[in-house]
Amino acid sequence: MQMNSVGIMNTAKAIMNKVTPQQVKGNENAVNNKGLHTDKVELSATKETNQTAETKMLSAVNKILDEDIKLEKGQSVVVKADKTHVPFLKVFAEEAYKRGAKDVHVEIAQPEIDALQKQYCKEPDFAYKQKRAEYYEKQGAKTITFDANNDPYKLSKLSAKETEEVKKTVKAEIPEHIEKKLSDAFNEKEVFHTLLNVQKGQPISISAERQHEKNVLKFVEYAYKNGSGPIEVNFTEPGDPVGKAKLKYASEDALKDVPSYVADTWQERVDRKTARLFLEGKDPEGMSDVDPKRIVMQSKAINEVVKPIRKSGPESQWNIIYAPTTMSVKKTYADVSDPMKALEMAAEDAKNINRVGGLKAHAQKLMSVADKMNDYHFKEIHFYSIDPETKQPDGKTDLHVGMHDKSRFRAAAKNTDDGVEYMANTPTEEVFSSPDKTKTNGWVSTTLPLCLNGNLVEGIRMRFENGKAVEVYADKNQELWREHIKSAEGGDMLGEVALVANSPIFHTGRVFNNTLLDENAACHIAVGAGFDDCLDGAEDIKDYKERQKYMNENNINDSNIHTDFMIGGPNVVVEGVKEDGTKVTLIKDNQFQI
Repeated sequence: MQMNSVGIMNTAKAIMNKVTPQQVKGNENAVNNKGLHTDKVELSATKETNQTAETKMLSAVNKILDEDIKLEKGQSVVVKADKTHVPFLKVFAEEAYKRGAKDVHVEIAQPEIDALQKQYCKEPDFAYKQKRAEYYEKQGAKTITFDANNDPYKLSKLSAKETEEVKKTVKAEIPEHIEKKLSDAFNEKEVFHTLLNVQKGQPISISAERQHEKNVLKFVEYAYKNGSGPIEVNFTEPGDPVGKAKLKYASEDALKDVPSYVADTWQERVDRKTARLFLEGKDPEGMSDVDPKRIVMQSKAINEVVKPIRKSGPESQWNIIYAPTTMSVKKTYADVSDPMKALEMAAEDAKNINRVGGLKAHAQKLMSVADKMNDYHFKEIHFYSIDPETKQPDGKTDLHVGMHDKSRFRAAAKNTDDGVEYMANTPTEEVFSSPDKTKTNGWVSTTLPLCLNGNLVEGIRMRFENGKAVEVYADKNQELWREHIKSAEGGDMLGEVALVANSPIFHTGRVFNNTLLDENAACHIAVGAGFDDCLDGAEDIKDYKERQKYMNENNINDSNIHTDFMIGGPNVVVEGVKEDGTKVTLIKDNQFQI
């Protein structure tokens, strides 16, 4: 099961790159004092135009850094801009980090979302926004605003044609009929009431790609009209150039530094029981040109701040939902040359994958399988792979996952401590549990690639002994995978085992290179943290430190990471082993047998 912590790094990065126009005021270092927000993009027009435009923009950036704000090494910069300015912000952020900036904090104005909040929301706004502004003021951050009166493209002396070409790189012109199909795959009513089950006055946090903007605006309006609290939206642009600039060019100290307002943000989310929604449509190889060690370094620093806060209070509803974009479909639909046709096909598939309109009934079927699993009280789950021709075990996977006698299988629906039922992943095709972290033994081989921090890891092979991964290999990005599982305590032990069969994702015949989808196409296991709702008795303990102690006492893994990887498919048989040694076939030929 993909945990909500998958969104921690992305949303924390978004938080670290956002501030509202009211928040940074009266800063004596400010060049001007209008508005702010965050986003990202790549330049792509014609090669000749790009070279000329980038050279001109770099010249303007150097002038701003040298003469206007006089940036010094170790200082932060707060930038306020419009979404069409993102190509310029890419150049700005790269140069600022190369000069030793501590942080380039960018916010893109959201007039439509602000207007909806003003029109409908009766609840107080998020308090962390003011704390964020105060943080940058105390840091002595330089502040600059780009708007109609301070247009970065005019400052760069771009021609009208160059400006138009540069702006095109941040906007995908999606035909109306494809937008309609994308909307059909993301039903705001079902998301609000069934997936998140948002309560009256409850705040919502949304993370999405910029291409999701139309659907996000529809959801925000629907949510406000149905009584939600304040809604924050964190958009990411194609390529995430501002975030990538930090990963590529900032000092290691800057990567490890987590501003205090990040903790303030997460504490307020816990205190106000904020519901969180993630629209999944990122480029699976968007960070392939970044040093993986630097990605792990930043992720680890953020997780060390965020996890204790998340565990300090009741967890509210969250959902990660598949929402394709032109970036996410490139590799999956590589056989389709027209990118818009590929997106259209993905939108049609997404409606089936997300089981729009039939999700509740499907969830009931999965929960019935989970009940049967619990009735058996299996002591072990055994995965073994077979040769497709001989139908005999081939040795690639022969994995024994030992279960705790208090382990419980779950599916689809979850409940908050307040008894609010919701669905955490969409799609959801799995029946899952947390094993005894000390009882996994044998070899396992992945059957699908893993997308990890914007890089694809392929051909993973691991040998476990008494719960620990003692041999770790991969055909592609082996060192990234090894570094990842060493990056956190418990990262080399299992926290989840999940059964998947006859999935509509599998039946597309495509590899999505996206954990949310691929983990729901095939059986999978996860290294890292286990689930408290999969240990009998844990949810009855309301004190979170005591609950964690109880989980540790019962050998349920506790870690700052949780990473799923896929090990199932038509050539993998899954058996349950009972206390008396009796074996029960659970999955064969990609079909549940119970």
